[in-house]
Amino acid sequence: MTEYLRGQIAKMANVNMETLRYYEELGLISTPLRSQAGYRLYSDEVLSRLVFIHNAKLCGFTLKEIKKALTKSESSGISIDDFVNVVDKKMDRVRGEIAKQEIKLTAIADLRKNLLATDKHPGVQSTLEILKMDS
Repeated sequence: MTEYLRGQIAKMANVNMETLRYYEELGLISTPLRSQAGYRLYSDEVLSRLVFIHNAKLCGFTLKEIKKALTKSESSGISIDDFVNVVDKKMDRVRGEIAKQEIKLTAIADLRKNLLATDKHPGVQSTLEILKMDS
């Protein structure tokens, strides 16, 4: 079994060393063994978990959701169908967030268009007056 020091595994997993300690506190990774000199020694299994956590976060999963999946997988296991359902729900939430952001983007584009217009919308004119800007 390969063992890594905290700095080594942090670099390999592309995480901050304090993140390792935080993940230990949350129970996302196991508490590492210690060397005779007292250094924390992390295993390949921890490295695999860190990669999993990183990838799950990239997909938008929260640490709470990741911990729930890891805990369930250790106790009763997770079927592929269950995992697909979780992924489907996450995709639906992301689509909802994208829709909200598109609404914001449209509003910002309209604001920009109105700011540059010769005949400004009364709401935009009011905003310019509040911000003490010349129209």
